[in-house]
Amino acid sequence: MSKRELIAENLVEVLLNSEDPRFGLVTREHFEVQKLSRQQFPAIFISTADETRTDESMTGGSSGRGIRSSIVRFQLAGYVNGKNIDTLRNDLIERVEEVLDLDRTRGGNARYTSLNEVTVDYDQPEHLGRVDMLVDVYYTFTRGTS
Repeated sequence: MSKRELIAENLVEVLLNSEDPRFGLVTREHFEVQKLSRQQFPAIFISTADETRTDESMTGGSSGRGIRSSIVRFQLAGYVNGKNIDTLRNDLIERVEEVLDLDRTRGGNARYTSLNEVTVDYDQPEHLGRVDMLVDVYYTFTRGTS
């Protein structure tokens, strides 16, 4: 399995297993937010977005192996439901960042993790809030290996 996939799985695992408060739903599968029950909030949809790769080293021969560095971006769409939507969104952002900061190496598969951008979606139905968080994960891998 690729480091990129291991990192994505780690994001789901650490958010899903966090407590105080506990996220109601953390998934990489699309869902219809209007069909969620109150117990499934706050909810987070995680998707792999852009990635930038560069060569760190090259080895000779026909193997084509070498060390590459990468910055992979994940989009976390967070949803809250209730009153005081702005407060709920702010609490969600803070909690996500706290959980991700507990292990910035994503289980040893990355060099660093950083929540770099937050965008609020104001075009939501009443009592529903959405915030998009962009998380950059820096990692290295050997070309030609899993």
